[in-house]
Amino acid sequence: MKDYLNKNHRLKYRPEIDSLRGIAVIAVIIYHAKINLYGYQLFPGGYLGVDIFFVISGYLITLIIFNELQLKDKFSFTNFYLRRSRRILPALFFLIFCCIPMSWFVLSPSNYIDLSRSVYFSLGFSSNFYFYFTGLEYGAIDGLLKPLLHTWSLAVEEQYYILFPVLFVLGFAFLKKRLNFLILGLLLLSLLFAEFFSDKNSNLNFYILPSRAWELLIGSLLVFLDSKMKSNISNFKSNMLSILGLSLICFSFTYFYEAIPSPNIKSTLPIIGTLLILIFFKKETIMAKILSNRLFVNVGLISYSLYLWHYPIFAFARNLRITQGLTSHLLIALLIFLISTFSYLFIEKPFRNKKFISNKNFLKAILVFLFILIASSFIIINNKGFESRYPNYNKFSTDYHKYLTEVRVKKYEFGNPQFKNPNKKNILIIGNSHGRDIFNSLKINENLFNKFEFSILDVQVSCIENIFDKFEFCNGKKMSRLEKKLFFDSEIIIISSAYKEEDLSKIERIIESLKEYKKIIILTTMSPSFDFENYSTIIDKFYYEYQRLPDPNEVIILEKKYYRSMKTYIRNINKKLEIISKNQNIKLLRKLFLLCNEDTQRCEFFTKNKNKIFFDDSHYTIKGAEYIGKKIFYSGWLELN
Repeated sequence: MKDYLNKNHRLKYRPEIDSLRGIAVIAVIIYHAKINLYGYQLFPGGYLGVDIFFVISGYLITLIIFNELQLKDKFSFTNFYLRRSRRILPALFFLIFCCIPMSWFVLSPSNYIDLSRSVYFSLGFSSNFYFYFTGLEYGAIDGLLKPLLHTWSLAVEEQYYILFPVLFVLGFAFLKKRLNFLILGLLLLSLLFAEFFSDKNSNLNFYILPSRAWELLIGSLLVFLDSKMKSNISNFKSNMLSILGLSLICFSFTYFYEAIPSPNIKSTLPIIGTLLILIFFKKETIMAKILSNRLFVNVGLISYSLYLWHYPIFAFARNLRITQGLTSHLLIALLIFLISTFSYLFIEKPFRNKKFISNKNFLKAILVFLFILIASSFIIINNKGFESRYPNYNKFSTDYHKYLTEVRVKKYEFGNPQFKNPNKKNILIIGNSHGRDIFNSLKINENLFNKFEFSILDVQVSCIENIFDKFEFCNGKKMSRLEKKLFFDSEIIIISSAYKEEDLSKIERIIESLKEYKKIIILTTMSPSFDFENYSTIIDKFYYEYQRLPDPNEVIILEKKYYRSMKTYIRNINKKLEIISKNQNIKLLRKLFLLCNEDTQRCEFFTKNKNKIFFDDSHYTIKGAEYIGKKIFYSGWLELN
């Protein structure tokens, strides 16, 4: 039962809270479905539903603690954590218990290992740290394939549940009349922290409790305001303020979008909307009929199971390449609701009931399942994800994450190397992940390019316009001492990136500034971008269909298919880069011609040893980078006069 504290210090059910949960979880599900209609994503701000969950959780948890302290003048931590465990653990353990065997049939070896590692951290309520430190960006392609990525929010809540009751009980004992000011002070500190780090490190900001605490604390602070503000308001004002609140929430879901969602001042809009409903909602109003609607309430009742199950089901569907079109998404949605209803009725509800299972037996069951899940994960990791389940012909693999991991490991291995040999020319590559591809191509083959040393600044091209006077990148990020040294020590600058419009609008000014520093500038075109659907390349799809690699005649057919699938916008950007290179009288590397032949209309996708060149639409595998580096060398492209 979902409760609130009235003037008699009694808790009673509030259907509008379940309705808010229902609205929030639907928004989150639609956001994670990544459904596009007429070129627009549905609910691009649906991720803000999690922020609403945080506010509600902070409110209810504080209400429970405050009510017990007022009625009994003491608080039982044992009972509190037992109730939390009964609420959270059974459904979570059931989900993980189902995910492990399902992953055998669906996930690649590297993903299976990653799932098992994430199980450890999910069980320890620290998966938010795991996903941050493994470099996962929320909403990115690789994150959409991770079945337990969404447990980051459970980790944040549980960390709050561990710390907040202790702080609140101490505050109640020693600062009883100033407890609301203590909460307000912590809230403001957390909000300032979140606002600062939303620019400095948005990915870290997204995942950690210090950046999220203010959302939970707003709910906690509401406990002290709720009854005072509600009692003095008319039904008309209650209606208007509740409607405004719901409108703010819906507006946020529909129009907000951030590539890497990060809590900050912008996040306050749906939170204000939630507060308006929680504070001013009255049973005697029109909004009461809307927010007491059985559909919303019932969805809210199963919202925890819906949240738990929707993400892994989407992840499995994407790994199986079956998320195509509205029909498949509707079938997946039906499956999510059926499994979530089962989880709510037969897992959540029974385990909350002490008559169904005593505390002693509950703890025994939790320990048994904890052992099973940890042991299963250990076996999977120890057996390297059971690699024999997946093909491995001459190092060819359909495992997207295998190649992505190799690239990340190589990035960690190479880093941003310093120039050390005074007898060699220093080449600095500037660009994003496509710049890193060119760096890998040259660095891996450095024995061939024995006249040069290579390093890189991993940055979007437009972000270097301020390094010439302020020595800072975008968002005021200062250049490190190493980055400054690499820039000043370099003689040749290679600009290579997946160019955005902002890059193209600034690049000529940037080139002119680089010339003032007596740098030799080389520009590269965009890498060709090929068909990459449901996380599968064209050669991956061929393998799935025929369960083998193509013969020589089929290779020719596939090379033509690659050529035909090239994105036309790449050619348009490359034409602009051709003009820029001529205007600036600088050398241009045409990446397209390294792999594609305009006369035969074919593009290579294999190295000579049958290694994949691309692991997605445009990024090189490590073997692909090595192959392209050799092509650059033998073409004589870096023979500078």
